[in-house]
Amino acid sequence: MKTEIIKELRYAIRSGRALILFASFLFFALLTPVMLKVVLPMVLSGQLGGETTQGISGLTDMTQLDCIRNYMDYVLQIGTIIIAFTLCGLTASEIRDNAWVLPLCAGKRFGRMVGAKLLVFGVLMVLVPIIALLADYGYSGLLFGFEIGVIPILYGGLLQGIYVLFLLSCLMTWGVLIRRPIPAGFLTLVTAFGIHFISSLLNIQRWTPSGLLVEAQKLMPSVTPSLLIPIAVTALIIVFMTVLTLSRLRNLEWNVRAAQ
Repeated sequence: MKTEIIKELRYAIRSGRALILFASFLFFALLTPVMLKVVLPMVLSGQLGGETTQGISGLTDMTQLDCIRNYMDYVLQIGTIIIAFTLCGLTASEIRDNAWVLPLCAGKRFGRMVGAKLLVFGVLMVLVPIIALLADYGYSGLLFGFEIGVIPILYGGLLQGIYVLFLLSCLMTWGVLIRRPIPAGFLTLVTAFGIHFISSLLNIQRWTPSGLLVEAQKLMPSVTPSLLIPIAVTALIIVFMTVLTLSRLRNLEWNVRAAQ
């Protein structure tokens, strides 16, 4: 499996996907404090005039914790779209371009190839939210003053990372089922936003992966049922989607795929 892991690492770096994801999340992490501290008050004061100075100053009383939570709420909405279309070809492109035919002829197994993708991009997608949140924590602390320690930030970033693993498994499964990158990205967005909307509407977030985002925004490290349940549900969904992906791959007609 070492060969497959090295191949996926090279693909992530050479294709620029790792750079795109890191740059996108870091951009929003550093932009949010500036927007809340500088840009928003300037825009409001210019539009509303001097008589509302007192109300505008109330907006500038935002704390570091408010800034971090604003970023966490905003970035996963935009970040989901970025992730979906950056990684939409993980499996779909491999099938479309016949990239797995030669490895299969050489005796490679789907389990190792899919496992390498999950490992490499899974680690990447856990690290990206953590590093971006640490950047937002540091910069917002400089602008608003430090209120909390690093541990809650690592906790929140880790939960966001686990949620992104769910998105990754969706992308890989839809890619195998649809075999087209862009439609796979759109279906992943429909799945993620659909689950989030329905769980919010029915107040069942703790029973869906969306519960991880709710717990992450609390920034209160603790082991409670409200945390363990969404983790367990997310893990089960990831396992189910991985099994479905492997099953579908084994049932594909690889020798006639290019003619379809």
